Amino acid sequence: MRLNRRRRRLGRAALLAAGAAAVLSVLVPTPAPALGAAPSGGSAVVSLYAGNAGTESAGESVTVTIGLDNESSASVGPGTATLSITEKPLADRTELDAWVKQGGDGPATRVIGTVSTPGVTAGTSQRVATLTLPAEAVGLGGDTAVYGIEAVVADSSGTVGTGRSSLTYVGGAAQRQVGLAVAMPITVPPTSDGLISPDDLLTYTAPDGLLTRQLEIARNHSQIAIAIDPMIIASIRVLGTSAPQSARGWLDQLSLLPNDSFPLQYGDADPALQLQSGLTSLLQPSSFGYALDPKDFATPLDVGETPQPTPTPTTNPFVTPTPTATQQPNVPTLQQLLSWPYTFSGIAWPADNSLRTEDLETLAANGFPSTIVSGSNTNAASLSATADPPLPIKGGTALVTDQGVSTALRKVIAATDTDEENAAMASVSAQLAEISRQSGDGTVILAGLGRDWPASSSEANRALNAIYALPWVSAASLRAAENAPATSGLRVTDASPDAGRVQQTHALLADASGMDAFATVLTDPTLLTGHTRNQLLSLLAVAWSLPDNNWPAAVADFDKQASDTVGSVKIVPTGKITVASAQSLIPVTVTNGFELPVNIVLRATPSNGRLEVDSDTPKSIPAKASAKVLVPVKAKLGNGSVKLGLQLYSPTGLSIGGAQTAAVEVHADWEGLGALILGIAVVLFFGFGVTRSIVRRVKGRGRGDTADDDPPGPADHAGQGSAGSAERVGTPEPEADGGAPRG
Repeated sequence: MRLNRRRRRLGRAALLAAGAAAVLSVLVPTPAPALGAAPSGGSAVVSLYAGNAGTESAGESVTVTIGLDNESSASVGPGTATLSITEKPLADRTELDAWVKQGGDGPATRVIGTVSTPGVTAGTSQRVATLTLPAEAVGLGGDTAVYGIEAVVADSSGTVGTGRSSLTYVGGAAQRQVGLAVAMPITVPPTSDGLISPDDLLTYTAPDGLLTRQLEIARNHSQIAIAIDPMIIASIRVLGTSAPQSARGWLDQLSLLPNDSFPLQYGDADPALQLQSGLTSLLQPSSFGYALDPKDFATPLDVGETPQPTPTPTTNPFVTPTPTATQQPNVPTLQQLLSWPYTFSGIAWPADNSLRTEDLETLAANGFPSTIVSGSNTNAASLSATADPPLPIKGGTALVTDQGVSTALRKVIAATDTDEENAAMASVSAQLAEISRQSGDGTVILAGLGRDWPASSSEANRALNAIYALPWVSAASLRAAENAPATSGLRVTDASPDAGRVQQTHALLADASGMDAFATVLTDPTLLTGHTRNQLLSLLAVAWSLPDNNWPAAVADFDKQASDTVGSVKIVPTGKITVASAQSLIPVTVTNGFELPVNIVLRATPSNGRLEVDSDTPKSIPAKASAKVLVPVKAKLGNGSVKLGLQLYSPTGLSIGGAQTAAVEVHADWEGLGALILGIAVVLFFGFGVTRSIVRRVKGRGRGDTADDDPPGPADHAGQGSAGSAERVGTPEPEADGGAPRG
């Protein structure tokens, strides 16, 4: 009893020092409205909270702060604020939830104070009143109980708005304590690149950066389990010595935390969205080679011994085997970049209210026996008492978060001003007090913080300290939540998949598949497939479902990138081609607009038998360049037109880019006809030459005979005369009568 009284004194001291407050948002495991209630018959939202985290102990005065958010186009005039409290305690969390939602007839109330309020101009919000009420005016006593408080603001025109909150009375009896286990994601705003840029790392790990704020909360509350996005670790490690010093220091500090920890999916990819989009197992990173620079790793990355992968032999002439560890000993492997000494493994954490029972069973079958399930994804709100976290499923155990406490704690962490924070803290106080009243000692609940980020680590730490100091709260671990007894009757209520998100995920998967196919033109396909996979995972992040993040635009950008990539290697359309010989080489121009060299195979398919293609033609084309690919063809008998289909393939046989058609005119007999004409010409040429030679020779000979008949010259006559006298002498002349010669 002395210990309990001491705890209560310490709790009250902590609460007073913290200046905590009450809330106007949802208080039970159902989706919560925005802080503050909608105006009842008015034009503004009234908010209020009581001091000391929405609690009052016997003999203490109560301070209530009232705010007004004038959302109308007209100013609210000066008026009054009337404060009331329920005559009886709210019976349970269901009644507490109904009270703050202002639905239907609420319990009877009594007025405990009235105060003047100033005017509020259109479109602005401000604190309009602060009431400090003595304990006797509030008039509470007995055991710990939760009461509803209400503020009605009016001006000369009538009621402006009504707001409700809660006030928890701390009784003198010993408190039954509720174990509060908290899981907090360590994440960054969603990206579409698959890695966090160095500039963003520098911003996030600056003294007031969001990663620094998350680290401070975890360091100051070692009982909180942290769920770490492996993309953060990998993004720092891939930079090696070029990583910002603040980022490397942040990673060192993270490794020193004593908190329980477990990994989220890479990029905080939503497991439920993946399964509901047709995947049978969750995606994982495949390579970081595209982001590694050996110059950044003068010494090996020290994350423990990790075996190097064995190079995969290949018969592809374009592919170079994966370098072994001896070739680049300092470049970290995939396993080294992602390695971390987590205390838990095999825990999936999808988005709130996104799961079906079959998804849980599929996750368990794929190595995730534990899945954190939001209370809104179950029937917890309909049970008579608050459920413990464990929920047995086929192959494992789900861990169900308390939706009401989770929602209020998220508002505490994300609050941007004191009023928001105090209002959210009062909600946590009231809900935990109701759980304490309805449950016995040893009850444990699990609260899951959101994928948004703390506005201030100092304010969040102060608020969490005040909550843990409540006399009916004790800090519990994730292990305690996992080992708590299962609640009878608790079950999953299947959520309907978001058709729009599933459809866009189908588009992302199709784009990624197209780029993976295109990557086969690269000597090392992982330079593209590794980047594509990491981009895809980061585009499936749970945080993209938050309304402030424009996921459709990110999906459209990825689609354009995929289209540009797969269309970067293409055939340039050709003009009409004439084939006039039996064998020819048809030149086809191929352009490579990609940032790396590519290896392609050009396949030509003729539309008829006038043309025959000898074989496919391989070609390596440098980055951002064009090259001519020579297609060997044979012309067959017959003339006519041929449509030559042209298609690029990767060395593995996957089609690349769109097909083209070349118009070819085949004249297969032109070569023979040309040879015949040439032969005739040669024959005629040589025949003409021979004939001309003969004619000239004959003519030359004729000129020689004419010279013998010419009259002799004097010398010829002299010679011939002597000879003639002798020939005449020696030759008897015939007789005139033809008889005997003359004597």
